[in-house]
Amino acid sequence: MSGAGFASHASNVLKGNRVLLKRRKYKDIKELVYETAGKTQVEFKHIGSEELQRIKEIIREQHRLQVRFELQLYGLCLLLAIGLVYFLVWFFYL
Repeated sequence: MSGAGFASHASNVLKGNRVLLKRRKYKDIKELVYETAGKTQVEFKHIGSEELQRIKEIIREQHRLQVRFELQLYGLCLLLAIGLVYFLVWFFYL
């Protein structure tokens, strides 16, 4: 199997994108970019300190649970690795 199938699919997608771009007029693109974009600065939503504290607590709890899960996963992998080594040593040397 060769990678030619993927390459032909990619070239077909590029051709289709070029066709779609040619359908747009430069005037429409200029208007879309310069005039309808409007603001150039980002506005962030302002929240109170109580809401911010609640969000921080949620993030900390999620992080604590994620770290706990990762440690359990590492422990399980370590036990499996030790078990595999023990089995291989027992199987080949006895």
